[in-house]
Amino acid sequence: MDRPATPLADPDRAAVTGLLHAWSGGDSGAGERLTELVYARVRAIAGKHLRQFGERLTLQPTELANELFLRLIDADVAWQDRRHFYGVVSVAMRRILVDAARARGSERRGGGEVHVTLSAAENAAGGDSGEALALEEALDALRAIDARKCEIVELNYLLGLKREEIAEVVGVSVPTVDRELRFARAWLKQQLAA
Repeated sequence: MDRPATPLADPDRAAVTGLLHAWSGGDSGAGERLTELVYARVRAIAGKHLRQFGERLTLQPTELANELFLRLIDADVAWQDRRHFYGVVSVAMRRILVDAARARGSERRGGGEVHVTLSAAENAAGGDSGEALALEEALDALRAIDARKCEIVELNYLLGLKREEIAEVVGVSVPTVDRELRFARAWLKQQLAA
């Protein structure tokens, strides 16, 4: 029985990694072939990120994916593998959205407190851009403390991977993923409630 595809379930992982290495080595044609291979997946990730930012941003998933690829073309990144690529994609998309939200309505946040729960990310349905900004700041703080915990949270909440898939991508056991998620949720909850 076939499992449903996930945002990171590439049909040919070796091809993606090979194209990333060729692109890092200066082969612009590899960058174009990579874009063709992963575009639909990147666009799906863009849609998920946009849902978290709610209706205040007028970007469409195609626009966000295109903006991301425009930025990646100019980026000087030594690509390691597909895991590294999708991690960079996720972080870069959030940064694009955070910049757009700040440019569009930073005054809406005012001086008031913003209280966010991880359920906003978990449900990924019509969140407030102020909540998304607060969550982005909390994730940045977690990344500074423990990058692996932040990566696990992002893979779970932002990319929608299951525990087993996260364990495979990160290279740890499922119980480790469970522990890291419990810690990260508690830490983020505390940060967002402050």
